[in-house]
Formats: sequence, C-alpha cells, structure tokens
Amino acid sequence: MKTIITLALVLGFIVAVPKVHAETQNITVSENLTVGMSGASVVTLQALLSETGYLNVPVGVPLGYFGAITKNAVANYQANRGVSPTSGFYGPATKLALFNDFYARGYARLLGWSI
Repeated sequence: MKTIITLALVLGFIVAVPKVHAETQNITVSENLTVGMSGASVVTLQALLSETGYLNVPVGVPLGYFGAITKNAVANYQANRGVSPTSGFYGPATKLALFNDFYARGYARLLGWSI
C-alpha cells in the first residue's frame, strides 16, 4: 500500500508541475544534486528514496531541501546498490542505479522516463 501511495504522490507532483518544467523532472538525466540544493528535483529524489525505503522524513520536516537526512539516505542507497563512492552525492552512477531500479519495477514509463 505504501508503494502505491508514494508512487501516486510522485506522479501527482510531476503531473502538477507546468509542462515546461515537467520535462526536467526525470532526475536520472537532470542536474546532479548535493547538500544545500533545493527545489523540484530534490522533492522528486526524496519521493523516490522514500519509495525505495531509504528515506523517512520526520513529521514536520518539509520536503525540497537536500540536507543531512537526504544525504544519508542517498549514501545508504549507494552502499546497498554498490555505487561508489558512498558520499551521498546524487550524480551519474547513482542516477543510473535509480533508473535501473525503477525500470525493473516497471515504473520508469509511469514516471515519464525513457531509455
């Protein structure tokens, strides 16, 4: 049930953004993300990390800021997926791992991601 709810939130967020901006929501091909950044790409990353069980944002903490909680979630994801280094930086190797995870689940097309 959590999977369906989280995926619905991600899809709802992507559909809710204007078309001009929606094209940048495929965070597997957009900008790299690191501590201190904020915005729609960070929200999408956080939702995907939540979907995979790596991010649990405490109640009252708003989404959209890449801070210590998100960095630790990315680092844990990297460690469990064999991405090196496990620095918590969301760059090319982590993007590929995330894409492969969601592609294998059949979610890539639902998220508007293409090969």
